[in-house]
Amino acid sequence: MFEYLKLIYFLFRPKTIFIRKRSGALGDDLLITLVLPFLRNKYPDHKIVVEVNWKDHFKNNPYVDWITDKHLKTTKRHIKPKYLIHPDTKQSIYSQFMASVGGSGEHWPELYLSQTEVAQARQTVPGEYIAICPSGKQKFSSNRKEWGLKNFQILRDLLKDYRFVQIGVKDDPLMENVIDCRGLNIRQSAAIIKNSLFFMGLEGGLMHLSKAVGQKSVIIYGGFINPDVSAYQDNLNIVNIVHCSPCFHSDKKHDLCDTMICMKGIDPAMVYKRIQDAFL
Repeated sequence: MFEYLKLIYFLFRPKTIFIRKRSGALGDDLLITLVLPFLRNKYPDHKIVVEVNWKDHFKNNPYVDWITDKHLKTTKRHIKPKYLIHPDTKQSIYSQFMASVGGSGEHWPELYLSQTEVAQARQTVPGEYIAICPSGKQKFSSNRKEWGLKNFQILRDLLKDYRFVQIGVKDDPLMENVIDCRGLNIRQSAAIIKNSLFFMGLEGGLMHLSKAVGQKSVIIYGGFINPDVSAYQDNLNIVNIVHCSPCFHSDKKHDLCDTMICMKGIDPAMVYKRIQDAFL
């Protein structure tokens, strides 16, 4: 009830702007953070309210006055950052996000962890390790982003001299010879990534989370998405563009890919060699 009352207060307060993108995706909510410094500068006398699913993304964010997962009414003061990806898209989602709110250039998401959060993660998993998540959300993209647990396990085994910490949702299959940190909340997972040597996973929300805490990543891209559209250049992006690539479209749900030739063309031994050359 309190949140609804506070939301009503802000709706009646003239100098308030609302930022809203409710796709349900972790990464899409996190990307809102990249436009906030620009909007704060553009509206210095306004309160900034974000209406999002993942409230924890915005804790400690200096550009936000209030965070809520509630919504009552869309007004002319609602700003809805957006992007579109289809097979022919060339413009990055980061510059699209900025352009949609009247800005320009490419900016990156940021998640503000406290020193306490980082220290607690270091107590949970002391020492050096690589953070890994071998699974992605398949509700929208189906199997098209997946490299497969077996391939990640082979890669982990090749990196036998390093400890691994697995993050992600509790129901994800657990890899062998890893420290199990599945099921942590998003800020705890972010702190695990921040303290790691690097993050290893798939294109998607945790890739953005790693960037948001200033960490580099090894991302298995395959050919589903054009890397020019969403890849971070300081990451090691493993890409395999084939004759049917890219096939991602942000406006339609995807069905199963029967061949997965882009992902099947990525050999764990090759990824291991590239990681050695780039990061180790």
